Amino acid sequence: MEQVTVECLRCGTPRVVVCNGSAHVDAGECPRCTYVGWAPSSALSELARRQIRERPPERRVGIYPV
Repeated sequence: MEQVTVECLRCGTPRVVVCNGSAHVDAGECPRCTYVGWAPSSALSELARRQIRERPPERRVGIYPV
């Protein structure tokens, strides 16, 4: 099992999740803002982070599925 660091797509809070080899990992709800959209930290540049956070939350779903 591999550990992956993901970031909340609403507030940027990082979280480590365990991957069991599947393409989708349920990281659950963000403990800071309760949003449920996550992206792998390694897949996000600073530009991508800013662009995601500038979008309305309802338009962020599916951008970077985790």
